[in-house]
Amino acid sequence: MGTVTLNKTNRMYWLGRYLERVYTTLKATRPLFDAYTDGREADFTAYCISLGISADYRDTADFISRYYFDTENPSSIAASLSYAYDNAIVLREMLSSETLAYVQMAVSAMELAAKSSGPAVELQWVLDDIMAFRGACEEKIADDKNRSIIKTGASLERVDLYLRLDYPQEAVRKEFERLFNRLYKAPLKPAKEPLALLVDALLDTEKPTPSVPVLVRAQGYAPQIKTQ
Repeated sequence: MGTVTLNKTNRMYWLGRYLERVYTTLKATRPLFDAYTDGREADFTAYCISLGISADYRDTADFISRYYFDTENPSSIAASLSYAYDNAIVLREMLSSETLAYVQMAVSAMELAAKSSGPAVELQWVLDDIMAFRGACEEKIADDKNRSIIKTGASLERVDLYLRLDYPQEAVRKEFERLFNRLYKAPLKPAKEPLALLVDALLDTEKPTPSVPVLVRAQGYAPQIKTQ
């Protein structure tokens, strides 16, 4: 592998995180979106509290409008997709034009969804484009370490969201196993103590599991973005 700058390593890592954030939050908020589509109110406040973001929305319709589509809202899904695109543009030579195109298509689909009176189809396009991006990474990014950086970012984001949103422990454990394996394929240097806490909590069934805030805090420190 040629020399990869710390800046590009960081961008690959966050590209993976932001795209996973878009993917998982779109799927996690589907019950809220369905309630909005049916003209019903839903408990978006509990969701916002779980993620540690503002719940300052008037009602479910306002939540869907601003949390899904408002790029001026830094916590929104659209903003996360925009951040992913910003990173992808800088990495276009490493990603290949085909792989980058799937991020561009996801952005376009989100823009169409924002203008639609019934955006379910366009939102599915966003999910499909992210899945296609993952497949293109496997085919078009020749260097395994670069692929692993992107995958590490995605896995860490998934573990974070699964913990916050109270996914079944088996799903969290399975994703952490992926993260653990990817960390050592990527040129990242894990912080030993937080990583050890996560290993004990999520992989050792004989030990008591710490609270979710403790685990979330630990996973936030586990992979430090520095080349080995």
